[in-house]
Amino acid sequence: MPKEKKKPMNQTLVSLCAFCCLANVHAADVNFNLESPHKWSFEWGWNNESYSKSDIHFKGIDHQFTLHGVRATDTQKTLTPQTLFNTYLNPGKITIPQTNARIAYQLNSDTALALNLDHMKYVVSDAQSVSASGQYLQKNYPSAGQQYLSPAFMHYEHTDGLNVVSFEYEKKYPLNDLPGKLKGHLFALVGVGIVIPKSNITMTMLGQVRNDKFHQAGTNLDIAGGLEVDFMKDYFARTTYKLGRINLSDVVTSARQAKAFQIFNFQEASLTLGVRFS
Repeated sequence: MPKEKKKPMNQTLVSLCAFCCLANVHAADVNFNLESPHKWSFEWGWNNESYSKSDIHFKGIDHQFTLHGVRATDTQKTLTPQTLFNTYLNPGKITIPQTNARIAYQLNSDTALALNLDHMKYVVSDAQSVSASGQYLQKNYPSAGQQYLSPAFMHYEHTDGLNVVSFEYEKKYPLNDLPGKLKGHLFALVGVGIVIPKSNITMTMLGQVRNDKFHQAGTNLDIAGGLEVDFMKDYFARTTYKLGRINLSDVVTSARQAKAFQIFNFQEASLTLGVRFS
């Protein structure tokens, strides 16, 4: 069985360290002790995920079965000079990378409310054997049955977006010992929201075509923490580590409106750039 390619979860942390070094070169010309008078902020950036195994339950007029302990990965491209300009910073491919967008309102110096979008991608790995139970068409899985996952059987992914839209409550804690005159904060937050995937699921063994439409399929709960560094009074960078749980109770798997249900945990590392405004 081929090995899964490991995703560079520390890629965002390395990027932030390099960014801080570049920002520090110009720190002598900027007064970072000034507080921004602006209450609003907007961020845009990129993320990497890893996912727990998941039991996926399928139900339709000609099937009712469960695939147990299914592995899945994200699909973020490795950061290189070529992908940086051709993919990450290309306006024509803005939805191709896994991205983050966030708008926040600062209630006071250490408390903020935010509306956040995590545009993640979730792909069930082909070439894995999993436990299976239930039936489809005339096939009944025996006790301790196994199913080999491949496009000849089924392909299951949320790659036009495992889109998590969440409301966040955030607290900030100032840092006083950053290098040079850089100004920064540690932050912690909790988020709750809904998941609106555009699921790409092809159930080849049933002859079903995918639904391929956005659909509110479930809910999300997460906690996160990270580092925010100002590189000018109203511009900043954030690196965030998030732990969350997604409950997809109503995934549409075909044009016939067959459904699937799954619950899984995720870890996310992200790097975002932001601006404050009135």
